[in-house]
Amino acid sequence: MHKKYKSIFQKNRLYYFLIILAQLHFFLNEKVLASGAYDKGTATGKNRFELSITLNPYNLMPYGQNYAVLSYGINEYTDIVTYYSKHQNGTKSQYIGGFFQFFKNDKVDFATAFGLRNTNSNKNDIFFPQILYTYKLSNQLSIGGSIVKVLELDSKADMGNAVDLSLYFPLNRLKNINDNIKDAFFSVGVFKNTQADILKDELYFHYSIDIIFSK
Repeated sequence: MHKKYKSIFQKNRLYYFLIILAQLHFFLNEKVLASGAYDKGTATGKNRFELSITLNPYNLMPYGQNYAVLSYGINEYTDIVTYYSKHQNGTKSQYIGGFFQFFKNDKVDFATAFGLRNTNSNKNDIFFPQILYTYKLSNQLSIGGSIVKVLELDSKADMGNAVDLSLYFPLNRLKNINDNIKDAFFSVGVFKNTQADILKDELYFHYSIDIIFSK
């Protein structure tokens, strides 16, 4: 299966940007209600843990949140993912789900996922379908993103599509701290997280520090 898709993608690099272009379409045409659980298409790796942290100290950002995502690689393509977040307005939420990377080559990774989210207001959501990708640039830079359909579990209401787009920078010096640190990245990006019509001031900026550990 991987060889079949690899030959298609290698014929024309324009295919690598299809998902990015789809995201731009969502930014311009959709109402989005929630950010995704994780935001790139690369699996953690067998027997590895990935920790992604976002902090909003002293609630400096009015729309910000404290956010931690923990992934564990069951094998080279499959992860178990969980997260916990606390929003500036006091909302707390937790998520658990599965992640499967179905394509990988030297330029692009694609993955899909399924998950359940619960908030402290006893609201439950399904995150499915999900499409996640990583586009690999030079000098260890990469672009990662996701498009996630969010459905309210009790009412079956379609809440919209969560969209996220980030640029990842390597933090190679962190790997020198401990032999168990295999990779580390700093990411900055934008996400859409509102019911209102699309306007520039409704694109929220975010950042995270991502560290991959081996056992």
